Amino acid sequence: MRQREDGVAGGPQRGGSEVRSSDAARLRSLLDIAKVGGAISRFEDLVELTAEEARRALGAASLSVSRWDPGQGVFRILVHVGVLGPHEGRFPRDEQLAAAAYPRAGALVKDRRGYVATVADGDEEAALLAALDKDSSLRIPIVVDGRVWGAVYAARAAGQQRFDTSDLDFAFAVATQVAAGVVQADYLARIERLAFEDPLTGLANRRAVDEQLEAAMAENLESGTPVSLILADINRLKQVNDSFGHEAGDQLIISVAEAVSRASGLAAGSLAARIGGDEFCIVTRGVSAEVAMRVAEELCRIVENQPLSTGVSCGVASTDGPTNPFDTPVRLFRLADAAQYRAKRAGSRAPVRAGCPPAEAPEEALVDRRARRGRLTVDGQAVLESGFDLLDRLAGGETQSRLEAVADHVLLLLDAAAWWVSWAPAGGTQLFSQASSVARFAEKLDERGIAQATLGASFDLGRYPTTVAAMRDARPFLVEVGLPGSDPAEEESLVTAGYTTLLAAGATGADGGWLVEIFGDPISMPFSGFEPVLRALVSVAVAGASASASPRAVVPAQLARRSPAQRDR
Repeated sequence: MRQREDGVAGGPQRGGSEVRSSDAARLRSLLDIAKVGGAISRFEDLVELTAEEARRALGAASLSVSRWDPGQGVFRILVHVGVLGPHEGRFPRDEQLAAAAYPRAGALVKDRRGYVATVADGDEEAALLAALDKDSSLRIPIVVDGRVWGAVYAARAAGQQRFDTSDLDFAFAVATQVAAGVVQADYLARIERLAFEDPLTGLANRRAVDEQLEAAMAENLESGTPVSLILADINRLKQVNDSFGHEAGDQLIISVAEAVSRASGLAAGSLAARIGGDEFCIVTRGVSAEVAMRVAEELCRIVENQPLSTGVSCGVASTDGPTNPFDTPVRLFRLADAAQYRAKRAGSRAPVRAGCPPAEAPEEALVDRRARRGRLTVDGQAVLESGFDLLDRLAGGETQSRLEAVADHVLLLLDAAAWWVSWAPAGGTQLFSQASSVARFAEKLDERGIAQATLGASFDLGRYPTTVAAMRDARPFLVEVGLPGSDPAEEESLVTAGYTTLLAAGATGADGGWLVEIFGDPISMPFSGFEPVLRALVSVAVAGASASASPRAVVPAQLARRSPAQRDR
């Protein structure tokens, strides 16, 4: 009878010219197993294909690879291959064999010797064979670094020649090759974990989040599958470190990580991650924005009830949310970041959803902002007059130099953090960064944004209608991170820069349109009410003449003579 390729029918025959298990054939089998280890990198794939080659080499109907768990005293089954018995699956979720219930398997861990069993033995091994519809088996230890890592369990069906002790030597050679494969697989798995896992918390890291978001957003664009991103930032972690030491800070990070992991369980298939020192995130896919909000609410609730909790500030952005659709992972990240910042600024104990007001705004936070605004005011008229004096001295100079002087002037008086000056050619569709200056770098600066404009960088004006209106119609604008009603594209630009407030004004001259952007951070003066002041200064600068000779129509005189505090009343 011709030997079947899978080795089930006919089995290895002993003696004569039909001996399949010749030394040459066995050597080829061992080489085949070794080749698998050199060609496969993923742990599960390597174990599966090594098991397939080992089954063929041993002429078995089925073969299983298991890993020894010394803490529980069980062999955990990793894979079954071949003709499986009733209730066996190729990749069992939680199948195990207890050493206490199978004495010979337990002895294998201690003496590292394999053994053969048949259905006629009348013991636990025989009962297992009968349950699997098999006739004989052998179990061999997989030894790594002098210890039992796991075991290979090979079984033959009725009609095949039974295993006997003469098969053990070759079976050990097979197990040695399997051991080489699992050592490589273990190493690769550790490398993969290091690449995608945060070492302190065991959660996924930023790299894993980026890959997950990339795939999720591609699926969203193709089929509309909703994607949400939840960002959470630990409140006052620095105070904990300063007051109780970094060990206490690390323990707080670990506690919040556990809360992130627990909350993520409310959305099947979600990814929980730590993406920075005190920042965490959850990526959900295939669930609604409402479900994502419930996950965020549960996270806030769990953290709030932890001992010595400082709470978290939480922001949520969803592809099916109330703001404009998001078509890239970067955009989703930026809007979630903006919502998170808004939650922190408002002192909200509940998550804030991008495009929606916070659920709560503590009275003390409102009082603090009102008090700050009342204390820190700048006279708009004074800014205008001193700005006009400056432009008088620069009359006839290059437009860009005059605008840079205006930007420096406003930055100094409002204690702003940075400015950009940009230009668009007449009739053009691109805006180009011409110059920038940074007084204070953004507090939260990472690979998602830059604090200083790249000279010559271009931006598609089709995405920025508010910028177009600022240059074409001299219509200034103010953007604050997370506030409803802001142009999402402008808010994205602000978040990219890493700041909290943007004051912008533009004008059109003979050489094209110009835009001046002033960026603020939490310690800047309030920008609210200074839109017309910046518009007047930019308009005069672009006009090119002295301020005294420029048409005063560009100066909102009545508004300019009132301070921001007066305008707020």
